[in-house]
Amino acid sequence: MSDSGTDRIVTVALIEDDLPYRAYIAALLESTGRMKVVLEAGSAEAAWPRLAEAAPQVLLLDIGLPGSPGFACVERALTTVPGLLVVMLTGRDGDEPLLASIRAGACGYLLKGGASAEVIAAVDDAVAGGAPMSPTIARKLLELMRRATEMRLDARDATENLAELTPREREVLELVANGASDKEAAAQLGLSRSTVKNVLGSIYGKWRVRSRTEATVKFLKAQGG
Repeated sequence: MSDSGTDRIVTVALIEDDLPYRAYIAALLESTGRMKVVLEAGSAEAAWPRLAEAAPQVLLLDIGLPGSPGFACVERALTTVPGLLVVMLTGRDGDEPLLASIRAGACGYLLKGGASAEVIAAVDDAVAGGAPMSPTIARKLLELMRRATEMRLDARDATENLAELTPREREVLELVANGASDKEAAAQLGLSRSTVKNVLGSIYGKWRVRSRTEATVKFLKAQGG
């Protein structure tokens, strides 16, 4: 049984348009003696024809390639090499579509400019089944996930609120939300003013609000406004 580690060589592809940085990363990985860069490219277009044949285990992918959205590159790479481990390279800790790339199948993020040891550790972590991520990126991603969850809950609550209303209550509330007074809403719907007030009172009770303004805000949110 050999202990040379030959069968444990990790093959890596690197798609990065910054040539000096790409050369630095490639040399760094090769210097470990247990990682081999099997593909280097400065654009996604240049990489796709060669990726299947190279069949790397890990892909270090620049999230900001010109004309190529990060999440789309992840999807294309995973379609080309099923089981590929994609670690995104990003130059900043914000503004990039972090969640989109993770949803597309990326397993981690590495902030450019970090220590050499972090790059090597990211590859090792990905191969070991981990989710390599710079601490700054991890905090940003958690914040984005929290906001996305809140938005989904708000949208669900708003939809459920709307479903509680009767057709007549929706008619009245839609007019009120568009600025109609009780008298105007009554005239348009052929109702008495007191009936409109009673309908609004029923809406307030169901939605636990105290004014037409609060009801309007909930209604607009339920409508996607």
